[in-house]
Amino acid sequence: MARAHHTGELKLPTTTVGVRLALVGSTPAEVEMFVPDVARLGRAQLCDDVAAQLAGGGRFLPVRGAGAIRLVAKHAIIWVAVARFGSGDTTQDEPIEPGDELALYDHQHLVEVELLVGERLTGTLFDSAPADRARLVDHLNRTDAFLRLWTTDQHYVISAAQVVAVTELGEVWG
Repeated sequence: MARAHHTGELKLPTTTVGVRLALVGSTPAEVEMFVPDVARLGRAQLCDDVAAQLAGGGRFLPVRGAGAIRLVAKHAIIWVAVARFGSGDTTQDEPIEPGDELALYDHQHLVEVELLVGERLTGTLFDSAPADRARLVDHLNRTDAFLRLWTTDQHYVISAAQVVAVTELGEVWG
């Protein structure tokens, strides 16, 4: 007996956000990710939602690119990048300022992240930890499957499994 296919059942309201997606064995591509359709105070909260989608329990992530929806295996993701300056609707047009994060995080580490594919990304890792756990190694060792890196123009969510090494380049803010 064939099973009926029902679409739209228990569907949660979502909106899309344009990102660049780097997968193992592929060139980074412009795609759209689906995030919960909720009120946001600015683009920084949109980045939080992208990171939350990656950190979520599922093994696959739906993305839309080239007119089709693909289910991408999270273990094949190298990184997802969200531009600090959006285009389109008004919530995405607000810049994402790392300076805004200073109120939320106690420590900032300027780093170079070397990836398995040979790519190197330079940016800032933000962290809030007790004073006795403020070292970069403490942050990296408690990071879940993905870590977040701010660069001058992008916010990266990087798969920790794709990281070869992280080199601390100095402190960003006192």
